[in-house]
Amino acid sequence: MNRWAVFTCAAILSVCLLGAVVGILYGLKPFLESKPSHNIFNDPFTASFDVDTIEREELGTEKTYLKVEWHPASRKMNFQHTEVFSSNYDFDYDLSLIMADSKATVGISHKNMSLGFCIDDMSLSRWYVVFQQMVSEDKWFRGDLSTDCHGDIWSTKHKNDVIEICVKDNQLKYIKYQERRATINSWTKANKQIIRIKADVLNGPCRNVTPITCNVENHPKVKRDSKTSPTKCLFVHGAGNFVDRNDVKSYMEDYWGDIKKHTLDCASHQFLVYNSRDNGWDEDQIHQHFCNVAATNGIISNTVLFSHSMGNMVIAAALHRKKCAFNQSTSRWFSVQGPWKGSAAANTLVDICRNPTSSQKLIRRLLRNQGYCKPTEDIEYNVYTTLKTNYVSDTGIRHDDLINIGRRYVSGVMCGTSSWGLGQDKQESTALKMMQYYSELGKPNDGMVAFDSCKLKDEVFEARSSNPYYKDKVNHADGTCRHGGCPCRWYHNMH
Repeated sequence: MNRWAVFTCAAILSVCLLGAVVGILYGLKPFLESKPSHNIFNDPFTASFDVDTIEREELGTEKTYLKVEWHPASRKMNFQHTEVFSSNYDFDYDLSLIMADSKATVGISHKNMSLGFCIDDMSLSRWYVVFQQMVSEDKWFRGDLSTDCHGDIWSTKHKNDVIEICVKDNQLKYIKYQERRATINSWTKANKQIIRIKADVLNGPCRNVTPITCNVENHPKVKRDSKTSPTKCLFVHGAGNFVDRNDVKSYMEDYWGDIKKHTLDCASHQFLVYNSRDNGWDEDQIHQHFCNVAATNGIISNTVLFSHSMGNMVIAAALHRKKCAFNQSTSRWFSVQGPWKGSAAANTLVDICRNPTSSQKLIRRLLRNQGYCKPTEDIEYNVYTTLKTNYVSDTGIRHDDLINIGRRYVSGVMCGTSSWGLGQDKQESTALKMMQYYSELGKPNDGMVAFDSCKLKDEVFEARSSNPYYKDKVNHADGTCRHGGCPCRWYHNMH
């Protein structure tokens, strides 16, 4: 081969290699880009979004709407989260959380009735946090083309989850986060404020919001005797759970959340199930059911008990009546938000369910939806009667009898000090916030149980999840771990 032929082959090979390199780089371009060519969050905007509808079994539908104002020059965001609940039992209402000018309110409305409350400390709304992440994040990665998006798809990470956005014509089209989707309704480039805190809230003027934080450091777990067998963990739920028959499950995520992944040292997990809507804590067959599951030959051994709310009363009553015995040398019992002296909120709840004032009729709609009042009768579910502060059981057991049992066997206590709490379930937090407002519930409280009723013992309570006697700004539902956060760390450290 002459040198011209060699040169020609080399030239062709070079062109081919260059084309291959260009092709590879072009193919990698989506992965090499770190952010959109024009970051839409550099501009002020006002936007409205519709979030996917949720069907609530046997109750109705819940539709969520979001409104956001972003002012990049001042790094200021105003935010409104509205939930519209359409019920099968004619107790429709709207629920709104508004955050503006570093303040927050929650309100409930129906037709021409409305009520509003300030929130002084809270964990920020999930969608609010998502928007904060989007406007501040620089690391965006281009996603694959999708038939759902007729523009560009970009994604970024928030903690362990992915935020995906669709951008077209310099505006958002949709946001996907944790399997929920917010679709654009309107988008306006504007720098004026429309979202404002209303001046007629009941406990105003509103103070600045203090975000709830918690200590999540790893600490040594509570140690048991090394000679004992691997321990099982038994979880006993509180009021409001309706089932046809007693049972025991290996998982109960709707009540306890992802608690299993926070208690990995348990040799096994058992979740007691019983009808705690139509029965109170003094029901004989529930005591026997607890002992059948918890005890072997009548003795609770090599077991860690975690009991929430009325579940504490169930265990204490069963032990008081000697349905089974508790072996303290091999087992531990941890009390979570127990109404050991009863609950003043239950006193008020009964009054609102049966004979509400004009303004309380709106509250009753929410309480019916949340399962406190019966949906078609002017009465509370039976269980809440037994949680009143002056309740004496037909069995003769009084609150003092339960307290004596608890003080003898309980190794640690968790109490909540905020009726709004983590705020992950807006309807739940609002119901507890309003229950606290209308009742003579001593402060601090978790919206259902006052700290004085919960604490059980005169121990030093700290806002550290490593401390067996733990208090924090969580509400009565948050303590189960179903909303994540600080309480889950306490379960991790105690077992």
